[in-house]
Amino acid sequence: MDKVSFLQEKSAFHMKYPEQSDLSFYRWFTQQHPDEAIGWYHLGQAKEAQGDTQQALAAYRQSLFAKQGPYFNEARDAYQKLLREQKRQNWRNQARLLLAALAFLYAQFVFSPGPLQDAAPAARTQTAEKPVGTPAGSQPHVEVIAVPAALDPKQLQSQVRRYVEGRRPALTQPYTVIVVPEVPGSPLFTPLLFYQPKQVKGIVQYNPASRSVISQRWFDAPASFAQEAALATARTDLATEQQTLQHVLALRNALYRYYQQKGTLPTRLADLAASYPGNYLPQIPVPPKRLLLESYPYHPGAFQSGAAWASLRDVLPLPGYPEPLSPLEPLQVRLAQKSHTLQLLSGTHLVRSYPAGIGKNGSTPEGYYTILQKINKPRGHDNIYGTRGMVFQGNGYAIHGTNHPESIGTSVSLGCVRLLNAAVEELYSFVSLGTEFIISDAPAPASPWSNPPLFVLPAGPEEETPQVIYTWLH
Repeated sequence: MDKVSFLQEKSAFHMKYPEQSDLSFYRWFTQQHPDEAIGWYHLGQAKEAQGDTQQALAAYRQSLFAKQGPYFNEARDAYQKLLREQKRQNWRNQARLLLAALAFLYAQFVFSPGPLQDAAPAARTQTAEKPVGTPAGSQPHVEVIAVPAALDPKQLQSQVRRYVEGRRPALTQPYTVIVVPEVPGSPLFTPLLFYQPKQVKGIVQYNPASRSVISQRWFDAPASFAQEAALATARTDLATEQQTLQHVLALRNALYRYYQQKGTLPTRLADLAASYPGNYLPQIPVPPKRLLLESYPYHPGAFQSGAAWASLRDVLPLPGYPEPLSPLEPLQVRLAQKSHTLQLLSGTHLVRSYPAGIGKNGSTPEGYYTILQKINKPRGHDNIYGTRGMVFQGNGYAIHGTNHPESIGTSVSLGCVRLLNAAVEELYSFVSLGTEFIISDAPAPASPWSNPPLFVLPAGPEEETPQVIYTWLH
């Protein structure tokens, strides 16, 4: 539902029930439309204005289960902001108690030599972390699009031509479009940023400046993306662009979650790769060699708290490539229990999809969570937790690897979410502390999905907890 329809509903409600308040409307609306984030957002705002923090948090949390739409992102940001404010209030309360205790002790020992002084923390300045090297400028841009299966060759070429002519009017450099068969559950004629083609129906090089096709190749039968010689350059270009997108997305997500938890950005990107328990990322990814950069540019001075996620495009720009037309969003992990599918998403973009093992008898709890801890090589008997673990609830629930790969795709655990070790290592590389994790019975957005080559940032001993033997609900 768009904003205009929402306001029309509100107006009709007040005409019918003039004695009712806006709060009553928001309650009624969320009962009638529980999957619309716009209602939960306004209910949360009304509760927050009343000072009812817990009810506001509950409303914002419900919006996170709603479908993408107006105020979905605003509700998510309001939820995180209120959580941060609640933490700050708890800290303030604890500080008051501590100061009261210190004042009491001072009164008791007033004759002790020397004044009691608080050490003021040094001011922390944010400086730009400049990339080493000279950027190589615009890189060969590649888009992968899926097309309907029923199109005949003439229709296919005509519609792809209309796509490139109507797409990206701001682009001035030639780019390549890889045309693949329809992917069930995925949009048609829309760039699939993180999809690894298997079969290709055609490839087109287009120059938007002259509005002309530079070259095109169509296959009578879908060709193998991995083996067709005519696709060699496109394979290399796509792999480099996907690698860069993945690096930037992981870094932006980590910066965003760091800000949500701490209220500021780190001074350096390297601060994101701290030791446990501050390990937002295992390592800071290094740009592909083609970019001629030794590090990604980082400009924390460009950050705007009022547009936290949007301003990260300037804080950590995407070097060499155009920003996706459908913007990247903070990473979110979703588990569809009925299909035993765990997916990593960035707004409308499906980044990865994995088969998962879940709890038997409904023991994996539905709900909204965040990644609380990340552990490399979590200890447990017989290596039951595999190579990585990400705790999402403090009483024993985690996403982890396994020493029983045959259990993936089944409901056998006591509540934890199991992934193959290769998959959990990749997920661990993408997500940071604070990344959202939603568990529900909702269907998976796209199945099957072809993941690109593994993206793994090696984790080191500083992310291990050798002194801890975990007893997660394996």
